Amino acid sequence: MRKLIAVMLGGLALVAAGCGGGGGSGKSADGAKTTTSGEVPFDQAFVDAMVPHHRDAIEMAEAAKARGLTQPELVTVADDIVSSQQREIDQMLAWREQWFGSRALGPVLPEVLGVPESELGMEHGGADEITAADDVDATFAQMMIPHHEGAITMAKAAQRDAQHQEVKDLATAIIAAQKREIRIMNRYTVGMHHE
Repeated sequence: MRKLIAVMLGGLALVAAGCGGGGGSGKSADGAKTTTSGEVPFDQAFVDAMVPHHRDAIEMAEAAKARGLTQPELVTVADDIVSSQQREIDQMLAWREQWFGSRALGPVLPEVLGVPESELGMEHGGADEITAADDVDATFAQMMIPHHEGAITMAKAAQRDAQHQEVKDLATAIIAAQKREIRIMNRYTVGMHHE
């Protein structure tokens, strides 16, 4: 009987959530932040944005290493990006399948994340720009810093709005790792090159 009541209350909550005013974002019955464009939960939107974001970072790090980073600290940062972000991608895709029924990513939805598209850190050159650079160290650092800042912005939104504690914990880890890497990369941007 308790199960039936819980199911009925859950159904009523879903109906009530679906009967709100027009447009915008809100919370679904399970507390997940959603938007009326397909009612995508925040955690799903986070995975759908962070996975391609991480893939771009891995691609840039691999290109910088192949091109020949000269600074050992930057080689370490690039190696860390490749290994840690691939682990995070694998974990996020597993969560996506477990929670939302598929590993197939949807579109990036800044409006669900509550982050302007311009702050996602996805508007930058790619691996080709690093490969063609005269100063691969400075180019890698200059491109990766705003990319990392975008990940930090998305992770801060996840700390605030994520439904699953696992996503909040991942967000905290992303912020810590990427702030540390930004501090290192700042030493190698043009005009700030240090030994």
